[in-house]
Amino acid sequence: MKNKAFTMAEVLITLGILGVVISLTLPAVLGKYQKQEALARLKRTYTLLNQALMLAENKYGEAKDWTDWNSSEKIINDYLAPEFKVNKIYESNDTLYEGMCYSGEKFFHTRGQYNWLNGVVISSPMITGTTSFMTIDGICIGLSSTSATNANFFVDVNGPVKGPNVAGKDLFFFVLEGNTIRPYGYDWKIEDITANKPRACNINAPSGAGYTCTAKIMNDGWEMRKDYPW
Repeated sequence: MKNKAFTMAEVLITLGILGVVISLTLPAVLGKYQKQEALARLKRTYTLLNQALMLAENKYGEAKDWTDWNSSEKIINDYLAPEFKVNKIYESNDTLYEGMCYSGEKFFHTRGQYNWLNGVVISSPMITGTTSFMTIDGICIGLSSTSATNANFFVDVNGPVKGPNVAGKDLFFFVLEGNTIRPYGYDWKIEDITANKPRACNINAPSGAGYTCTAKIMNDGWEMRKDYPW
């Protein structure tokens, strides 16, 4: 009895169909993986930041009473970085093209380092006065502060080289509130966090689109739900 085999044409057709299916499903699979990885790293970093703050408080007293918040370099070098497993500490950046954890890599081009959700280049507040450090597992944490009531933390959960370097996707924002680090927008009304207004977690926000995305994620139980602007 003669064995039947696939013809070359049948094999090519099958491979073509498989290629189409993969091309249609792969972006969704990759997108889901990126979201889950970003969420896991964000949640871990949030925990580590507050643990570091608590450990530093055991040495120096309540964070809100530290007299060095006017120097982000001193807070990073003397208070917070010692409580992390740090790969490198970066001095305060001076220009748009020298962002957090900047080491002169080629990807820092004329469009700047980071973008808001709507594609606009982030030129503020992550320019002058931001001191940053990279953890051994590739998380970049930056601080810009002038006082305990004006201390802003920026977290790039996978470091600046990987990308996408977009607010609300791998870049997230926190503030110091008393003796706790909280997501920016923690005190906003829930409906305002995603409204079409400045700094909201909304791709159409007129400015600062993505600033409150950390607050949205936490309000949603550490999830990026279907309405999340990814």
